[in-house]
Amino acid sequence: QISEHEIIINKLNEEEVLVKTWKYYLAMVGKNGICKMVLRQTLPIINSELNYLLEDVCDFNVMVEIDDKSDINFSIIVDDVKSDLSSGSGFEQTVAALALRAVLGNISTMSRPSFMLLDEVLGGVARDNYENIKRLYDRMLKDYSFIFQVTHLDDIADWHNTTVVVKKENRVSTIKVLK
Repeated sequence: QISEHEIIINKLNEEEVLVKTWKYYLAMVGKNGICKMVLRQTLPIINSELNYLLEDVCDFNVMVEIDDKSDINFSIIVDDVKSDLSSGSGFEQTVAALALRAVLGNISTMSRPSFMLLDEVLGGVARDNYENIKRLYDRMLKDYSFIFQVTHLDDIADWHNTTVVVKKENRVSTIKVLK
């Protein structure tokens, strides 16, 4: 019986090590882990950069917060009323997403390309807001060599120095570069 109990005790000790390792792992990468600790410290920088990018572009602010449950929330503040960003208009969501992408790209320690690629991002934006988006693009260009934008909108063709036109006829695509 003693040898059987020793085997059980050894097995329990091995499992205890596994449980401790799992707890360390959760503490590091879990909901309250290192990532959230770092994010909590950088939120003031993120929100400040968002405010800078969106100044004179729109009449609302975007804020990133971590709540008591350690969930990340994206809020829009219009006339001192805060609501979830997902309730925003197409323009509000597009501007917020572009600004967030630019800010997170700037503060990231990972390498990033010298350009930004945007594919049909203006689909939910009313034509009345195109100039505001253009102002945001101009601010974003301070951190990128160029913005490569895929669009079917003729209204914004003059936003870029070079235009690449792709036409498809009879299942054959042709490319033409316009300056």
